[in-house]
Amino acid sequence: MRQQIIDRELAHVLRTGPFSAALHLAIEASGMRVEEIQNRLAALGIMVSQSALAYWRRGRRRPERPDSLRAVHALEGILGLPADSLTAQLGPRRPRGRWLDHAAGTMALSDGWADSENLPPLLAAIEAPRHSALCSFSHDLYRLGPDRAAISLTTRHVLRATRDNISRHVITIKHDEGDRSNIPTAHALRNCRIGRTRADADGLYVVTELIFDRVLNTGETAIVEYELRFGPGVVTDHYTRMVPVPLREYILEVQFDPAAIPARCLTFSRRKEPAPDQGVREVWVGNTHAAHLVDNDIMPGMLGMRWEWT
Repeated sequence: MRQQIIDRELAHVLRTGPFSAALHLAIEASGMRVEEIQNRLAALGIMVSQSALAYWRRGRRRPERPDSLRAVHALEGILGLPADSLTAQLGPRRPRGRWLDHAAGTMALSDGWADSENLPPLLAAIEAPRHSALCSFSHDLYRLGPDRAAISLTTRHVLRATRDNISRHVITIKHDEGDRSNIPTAHALRNCRIGRTRADADGLYVVTELIFDRVLNTGETAIVEYELRFGPGVVTDHYTRMVPVPLREYILEVQFDPAAIPARCLTFSRRKEPAPDQGVREVWVGNTHAAHLVDNDIMPGMLGMRWEWT
């Protein structure tokens, strides 16, 4: 009976995380002692101390170095787990020491989203730079109406130029419904204006320029605010933000209409869109009919919130 409970819990935590719980339950399910696991790793030429395994298992540390990640891949085989089931739980690597002030370790948008073959031509059409401004702070306010459909997304960015003569920033929206008749429209609110906008034939991706109110040189900052307004009637149960460059702080607020409050809300992160959810956590919908998440020192990946309607 105990083994059945462990197996059931392991199957669940391999989908939801965190890594430490997945590793702990996988070791419990295997019936192996830590010393035996260490010896099997050593037989593969991978040297990991028992204390390191214990730290990973308890969540006191997480494997990040290349040799540690190699050990995690090996553990999947030793513990009889599907390939990448443990590594998928690690998520984006957290920065150490001084926060990154350059675009190293970035991720192309087309690498993060599934079905993204139509995106590179759109970015090329408006000559979008890969990463010319590093976003150090971002705040999203996602509003839904009484019909459970999205009304608007208001976003405020604090951006810092990574090279001289930066005058614009490109935003990319993946519109899950893929309907050209209902493409979100962008509206400048503060310190910017809307430039060129392009959408693919299916209406799945939209890219829009934000033109700054002044030209930035390396290290200079801009605070811009804009709003995306959605067409009527598209019921949604999630919002996901792609983070292509390191982000110091991110805040997401989801504002529900009093006539349409979900049964529960969950926050999550992913390495890429097709990857399993990690770090799933339930969040409270307060008396103001809103739920939020706050995260810091985020490396490239995805994070967001989903909700369940009654």
